[in-house]
Amino acid sequence: MATIFVAYGEDGREDVLAFAAERARASGDDLFVYHYQETADEAAETVRSEVEAVLDEVAPDVAAEVVVEEGRGRSDETNVSSQKKLVDAIRERDPEWSYVVMGNVEHGAVESFVLPSLTEAVLDLRDVPVLLVPV
Repeated sequence: MATIFVAYGEDGREDVLAFAAERARASGDDLFVYHYQETADEAAETVRSEVEAVLDEVAPDVAAEVVVEEGRGRSDETNVSSQKKLVDAIRERDPEWSYVVMGNVEHGAVESFVLPSLTEAVLDLRDVPVLLVPV
């Protein structure tokens, strides 16, 4: 049995997780759900509860590990980009992911120029398949 890495982001994240859970249920795979919190807008327990609610509804029998990494409250010397945190989580936790599931959020021209893309950072890995869910 393999494991699907789910990048649990911001926009459309519940739909992305539901999509991954359906695939895991159909294939018999486990899920590894990763969320990096950059701000104090939500508590880690709130994120975990949200993930559990989606999994209970869509695929209650799928085994899932949920990791919520908190980045807020650290000094500027230890802060790293969310792109690096996500890429490191994919590389360091288990190099044998079946694939990565993440949302593909479309940005306008200005946003695309100013905001670095999580999707591009993961696609640049080239050593793990990536399934993008439109959100």
